[in-house]
Amino acid sequence: MMYDRILVTVDGSEESKNAGFKAVDLAKQLDATVVVTHIIDQRLSFTIDDLEDKGKEYINIVREYATEQNVKSEDLLIYGSPKNDIMIIARKSEADMIVMSAHGNTKDKSSPMGGFTEFVLKNIDLPLLLF
Repeated sequence: MMYDRILVTVDGSEESKNAGFKAVDLAKQLDATVVVTHIIDQRLSFTIDDLEDKGKEYINIVREYATEQNVKSEDLLIYGSPKNDIMIIARKSEADMIVMSAHGNTKDKSSPMGGFTEFVLKNIDLPLLLF
């Protein structure tokens, strides 16, 4: 199987940033494009401007690394439901693989993976690489 488009999700955690860097490194080896994605959870009570600024910041950290590594990248910042929208994003971005952290902003690190990661693992029929 060819991997031309790698979808990576970022949430601002150190773990997701590291997964983003690993996705870029993998994309470089495969000559693939990285689609860096952040989903602003519509259930949060912060102002949308603050959330958009933070989301852009999370995305730009990985995109800057991609530029340094001469890896093609795209970004996608949306406002919605992470669990519902990740399935749509995976399909519409034509991703061949998803790279993400096992844990993101989850406070409880006692389980092998966070709830969002577990949802992706169980519901999206694409190869998933966890860091």
